Amino acid sequence: MSGMVTQCPSCGTRFRVTGQQLQARQGQVRCGVCTTVFDGYKTLATLPEQVAPEAAPGAAPQASGTPEAPTFRLEPVGPAPEAAAPSRAAETRDEERDYGPAPEQFSLDDQLFLEQARARRRAAGWWAAASALLVLALAGQAAYVYRADLATQYPGLKPYLARMCELLQCTVSPPQRPRLIAIEASDLQINDPARPSVIQLTATLRNHAGYDVAYPALDLVLTNTREHTLARRIFLPAEYVDRDGKVGAGIPANAEIIVRLDLDTGDLNPAGFRLDLLPAPAP
Repeated sequence: MSGMVTQCPSCGTRFRVTGQQLQARQGQVRCGVCTTVFDGYKTLATLPEQVAPEAAPGAAPQASGTPEAPTFRLEPVGPAPEAAAPSRAAETRDEERDYGPAPEQFSLDDQLFLEQARARRRAAGWWAAASALLVLALAGQAAYVYRADLATQYPGLKPYLARMCELLQCTVSPPQRPRLIAIEASDLQINDPARPSVIQLTATLRNHAGYDVAYPALDLVLTNTREHTLARRIFLPAEYVDRDGKVGAGIPANAEIIVRLDLDTGDLNPAGFRLDLLPAPAP
């Protein structure tokens, strides 16, 4: 046997190999043209053996009744050039054929490394997808918690935030900014002398922010003549905003509102009060 060849199943390129090369790598080879890894045993083929040319026999002596001259047998020393040429072409056709670049040897360790690399790439893809979903979830949660601030700072986002709240059953109200609201004036007085226990709290609130802010909560503390606390109550915006007003609209920028609360103090007989503004929960 003059040699063996194997063929790449992907691109069809043929390579000259030896049995020792295939045995050393358990038959695994990589195509030098398209880099496909394949089993060299499955497409293994052998090159044909060289066929030695047969010598043509000499002329046989003819029988005759008369003495003949001695006949000499001529042994051919080699095929004639014309007859040998086709034979040599047939013999060297497979031997001299160009089978392309030699195949790259591929060991089992290399195959294991490639499989591990593919597994790492798949794992990295899953981690990237999970990270993207986590970022989207965090972004949605931040948009829900800070929806009022986002709508105020980026008015173009307000329609999208409103649609989100339609699905989540929430509202997009102005942000709470009690520190930007000043109590311009406040008073506690008896309107009806016949009912001294019923008093009215009047307070003027001004929004000093350059944008709409939500109504704050009113923290009212009633005190005695020694400024000791007699009673305390926190009033939410829905309790002091006019019925015709919209609590969710908030206080307009640089605007002023007047708050009036009728209080039944009973037997407390307060002598003074303290009024503070606190952040109110979102409606």
